[in-house]
Amino acid sequence: MRVKPWWVPVVGAVAIMAWVGSLYSQTARPPVRYLAQGWTQDDRGRFYTTSQGSQLVPYAWYLALEQPGAVTARFNENSLVRYGYLENQDSKLNPDRLALGFVKDGDTDWLGLTCAACHTNEVDFGGNSWRIDGAPALADTWAFLNDLGESLKQTAASPDGEKFRRFAANLRPPATTAAQRTDLHTRLKTFSDGFTKFVDSSRTEVPWGHARIDAFGMIFNRATGINLDRWENTRPPDAPVSMPFLWDTHWHDFVQWNASAPNAIALQRLGRNVGEVLGVFAHVTPDTRGLLRVESSARPRQLLDIENRLSRLRSPDWPFGGIDQAAAQRGGAIYKQYCASCHAEVPADQRGRPHGITKTPIKVVGTDPLMATNARDRVAVAGPMEGRRVTLTGKPLDANPKSVELTVAMAMGVILEPKNWHSRSVNSDVDLFSAMRSDDAATPASGLRLTGVADLLRRAQELSEQHKKGTEELVYKARPLNGIWATAPYLHNGSVPTLWQMVQPGARRPQFFVGSREFDPKEVGFRYDAGGTPFDTTRRGNLNTGHDSYLPKGAEMSDADRWALVEYMKTL
Repeated sequence: MRVKPWWVPVVGAVAIMAWVGSLYSQTARPPVRYLAQGWTQDDRGRFYTTSQGSQLVPYAWYLALEQPGAVTARFNENSLVRYGYLENQDSKLNPDRLALGFVKDGDTDWLGLTCAACHTNEVDFGGNSWRIDGAPALADTWAFLNDLGESLKQTAASPDGEKFRRFAANLRPPATTAAQRTDLHTRLKTFSDGFTKFVDSSRTEVPWGHARIDAFGMIFNRATGINLDRWENTRPPDAPVSMPFLWDTHWHDFVQWNASAPNAIALQRLGRNVGEVLGVFAHVTPDTRGLLRVESSARPRQLLDIENRLSRLRSPDWPFGGIDQAAAQRGGAIYKQYCASCHAEVPADQRGRPHGITKTPIKVVGTDPLMATNARDRVAVAGPMEGRRVTLTGKPLDANPKSVELTVAMAMGVILEPKNWHSRSVNSDVDLFSAMRSDDAATPASGLRLTGVADLLRRAQELSEQHKKGTEELVYKARPLNGIWATAPYLHNGSVPTLWQMVQPGARRPQFFVGSREFDPKEVGFRYDAGGTPFDTTRRGNLNTGHDSYLPKGAEMSDADRWALVEYMKTL
């Protein structure tokens, strides 16, 4: 007999609770408070609204679209809070009330995503709400993309349909003549067919749900498949992870959950950011002649500006008070004994300096391996990129390169294409060479000094090999845990709801729901008993096992010591 998933008996009640909760979130959100994180209001506003070159859907179309189904409400209604996105109430920088992290791409007629869409969150407690910049978002990205695709498809279904007629009338300016509507429908149908193909290529057996996205899978799909029109390179992105938290990341020597991306100098950081934009709908046009150059909507100057601001972002301090200082002191000793060898303690006055992270082998930490194994094992058909090289001395791409190798080569092609540097920028003084010079001055310990084009080309070629080598190591990154209280759910795949559950043996960790913003200051995390997405930890990619090998073999920690450890982590 087939056994039903654990959550089936309660899903009806939960759906009602989630609906009620969504009504509350749309009409009665408390005023937002901000914590001191080293940013000015200008830093925050620019992070929310600086375009990185993402081009998801034509901007005017997006504002005119209705939600899918029989409803006539606009798709953008209430700033997409129904998917867990946040509101950006800055009427000057966001006149159309887009969700936080959504923006019109410069002077183009495109809607795109900024870094803030996935790396900003809010926590609610006691009738108050705190905005945490750089924290992992709780948004349901897959539901948003799927519904946007459905909305486009239903609107484009017929030029005589009511949805299309209202869409044409809602445009700014509206399509009023028969010729205008015919032309509009033709363009909408073509775009909708392509978007539907993209959504179908990204469909997985189990949707990601709230707070997770398979970033590597989506980047590989778009950079090596969709953008090259080689759809055989797409795969279901079935290894979703929690969005990493960003404070102090600028200063880490390696980033990404599998520690595959070198991050010590400006070129490495820019390569990482360009790769990210390729995954979130940057358009590309590779030059198929000579060396690999890629004209793209990606905006390197803006990415450097965003990265520069992130270098100043700091972790948020615990805002709720009530820390048991005696327990925290005892927990600090436990942390130093069992945790600090991987998760180093970095004093606050040293967090704006280079820091080496720990790479923990998966066979040691015992957590779900799918994200790392997918990144290591996935290969692509190079197609028109076969034999291409980033520089004259670089290695030509094989017919079937590693997907990460082809993606990084594409990113380097974007960086080395001069046309991509001529777009308008929020900071026209930011360029790659000045960033490198300032980086060298700020990070003398790196031992890297890039002073000219020759060094730039050499490093560009090396970067692909570094990423390829990085994915071959089956490890996960263990970073310092300052601000960890604000980053639930935990583990790289978001499979543990609270810090209290995190310090339990794997066998004791619960099945749970994810999506609530209501904070539990005792367990340290969001409420997980109801509301949002059911998280089935028995599924491939969702395992909540591991990360209990820090105790000596056969040792057992008392509940009192576990609570003390949680209390100490509130102070980090």
